[in-house]
Amino acid sequence: MTQTRKKGTLNAQVARKTLLKASSRRKKVAVLFAVNNGYAPYSGVALASLVEHAGKHEYELIVLYHDLSERNREFLERIVDQFGRESAGSFRLRFMEMPVNLADYDFALGYKSLSVECWYRLFAPSLFPEYDKILWLDADVLVQADVAELYATNMGDNWIAACRWDYGIIGILERERRQKKPKLGPYFTKVLGVKRPKENYVNSGVMLLNLRAMREHGVQEKLLQAAQNSAMLFHDQCAINMVCQEHILYIDSEWNGLVCFNPDNLPLKYRKKALADKKNRKIIHWAGGAKPWQKPDHEGAVEWWDVARRTPYYEQVLYTNICSILRGEMNKKIIEQGNRLTELGKALTDLGTTLTGQPQPNSGCFPAEEVGRYHSGG
Repeated sequence: MTQTRKKGTLNAQVARKTLLKASSRRKKVAVLFAVNNGYAPYSGVALASLVEHAGKHEYELIVLYHDLSERNREFLERIVDQFGRESAGSFRLRFMEMPVNLADYDFALGYKSLSVECWYRLFAPSLFPEYDKILWLDADVLVQADVAELYATNMGDNWIAACRWDYGIIGILERERRQKKPKLGPYFTKVLGVKRPKENYVNSGVMLLNLRAMREHGVQEKLLQAAQNSAMLFHDQCAINMVCQEHILYIDSEWNGLVCFNPDNLPLKYRKKALADKKNRKIIHWAGGAKPWQKPDHEGAVEWWDVARRTPYYEQVLYTNICSILRGEMNKKIIEQGNRLTELGKALTDLGTTLTGQPQPNSGCFPAEEVGRYHSGG
């Protein structure tokens, strides 16, 4: 249940309308984000870029959350208001607290860097019965075109629409092939059952969900069952590929323009496509690896910062990253000092052995990695 509120008040679940040049002929576009306090600034930039490029349509922007402060909710509302003033679209921003307790599910965590919010999209068919379809966007994206065009895709009876050719995955598979040490390839084909993973494994960061078809075929239950399998390496993305592989509508990669960190690792066919994609990206997606807020010289970072500096999160993003850099440099120096102490201790031990002719006890110096871990609180 959602609740409409006046400006300046906050509730656990909020619905807010910003009507701009409303028209009954406009089609509604439903977009879903999952946001937490840590990633709210980056979700805010993604949201701002979407609003800025919106066309003459009505956009239902849904923020699904478990841990999102009042301040972050106010900032996200300010972003929609601010960017919406210059946009052609009309917007309704809705905050919805996640009603499902994930502790009731034994979701398998592959990479710890992925947040629990990634599981939220698996519940979309039952959480949003009022929609026939919904567009999911990760937080680490930048929209550069009107997503209404993607939303208008005729999905037929397909369950999801997503982009094939995940360049990060392709790079790993190619490296394994060259080194003759296949690990990920057999995992995709034997565990997930994905045929020709270089061609058919999809990235779920930008994904159109056919909620009507998913409800009709009980897809949510199938996804939840698969997601609780300990073999899900990339969390829900693997579950989605495993369950939906025969029901995927492949859309052009311009809608999920994955930043390819090292195109030289790709086979020629994919390298050419990755380089061509740079010119036509409608959504930039930094899936895995460094993010634009961490590396201002990263591919696509100029565009990301151009939006970020116009949001109320700009100073927070700067502060967070400066602190992160300082912590990293400090930890690096402490590790270097630890290495020197370890080397000195070894030299003293060797000297004692030489002078006495007897083995000497360890110098007692901390290994460098332990020094760094102690300082970082790990």
